[in-house]
Amino acid sequence: MIFTSTVSPSLRNGLRFLGIWPDVSHAAVNQLLYISSILIMQYFQYLYVFAHCKPGELQNLVDGLPATLDYSLTTIKLLTLWANRRVVHEILAAMDADWRECVNVDRYSQVMTAKAGISYFCSNAMLNFNTIAGVLYLLGDYAVGIVYHAEDDNTTSRPFPIKLLFPLEAEQSPIYELLVVVVFVHVMLNTYTVAILNALIFTLVLHASGQIDIICQEFRNNSEETSHYGFSRYTIGMLVERHNKVISFSENIDKLFSFMSVMQVFWNTLVICCLGLVVMTSIHDETGVDLVKTIFAYCAIMMEIFIFCFAGEYLSFKSRSLADAAYESLWYNMSPNHGKNVLFIIMRSQKQLNITAGGMTSLSLEAFASIMKASASYVSVLHAMY
Repeated sequence: MIFTSTVSPSLRNGLRFLGIWPDVSHAAVNQLLYISSILIMQYFQYLYVFAHCKPGELQNLVDGLPATLDYSLTTIKLLTLWANRRVVHEILAAMDADWRECVNVDRYSQVMTAKAGISYFCSNAMLNFNTIAGVLYLLGDYAVGIVYHAEDDNTTSRPFPIKLLFPLEAEQSPIYELLVVVVFVHVMLNTYTVAILNALIFTLVLHASGQIDIICQEFRNNSEETSHYGFSRYTIGMLVERHNKVISFSENIDKLFSFMSVMQVFWNTLVICCLGLVVMTSIHDETGVDLVKTIFAYCAIMMEIFIFCFAGEYLSFKSRSLADAAYESLWYNMSPNHGKNVLFIIMRSQKQLNITAGGMTSLSLEAFASIMKASASYVSVLHAMY
């Protein structure tokens, strides 16, 4: 397979669906319709949450909160993405320019092709995993309802794919069947949107890491080939220019995902607490269906925050490797002017490229571990109260 971009076809179609890809027709109309449908769903979700926000209804409350908060987070992320549409276009234009430069150089093309292959695989894997987790979570309520109905003939309530409260007689046929189909499709679209945003940040970080690998490769190759003559002025200028492009590209990634990241950390902590409490209270469930569907949702939420933190960790790691490659080059064989340029690259690389959560903290695996520990502490407190 010949790769011509780090963006996979599935991710490209997703960005077109969200109206972010350049030159998409009627993008504003599609965005308005999509966000309006999300806000309508949010209205019915929060009606359910407020109706059960009272003593003795903790189980129903925490059962409805995860999907509600996840929808709210998706709304915030979409609005942030659309507000930074110009930044997205700059990023995509920079990626196209990088690929045009790599086509004519075999060693550059090999590096970027390897990154594109990983990007394609990860994008498809995220879409498939989110789809499976979404379907299992949505069908869980139906399985639980069927089992309870078989055990208790007095059970007359008809469950929806997620916890909603409609201010009308929604359990009468054919209104109920129509609403079930609409809600199911809409929740799967929300799951698809989440997967697209996760695949986007991972793809952008992989592209930046590919460009960093090219710079490191140039340092190694030129050190081996010019051990007696040093770097040429053209090579040093090209490396400095490419390094500046990587810095600008990474800053655009941080600008695009910084606010998303801080909301992701805050919202996912709340959702993990709710799902963790549901898991603990479902352990004694004889059917086990409710436990299985909640565990899949729990894994999907943890995977979502892990992707953000892993992307930040990977970008920081690649940034450190660039400083190491520059230092290990034969800078001592260069002229003083060229040596100063390499010194500037080393000094700039010591300020690591990263993705921040609102500019307050860098996303890393350490941050992910802290989020998990904090969520576990909150779950234990909630369980003790329950």
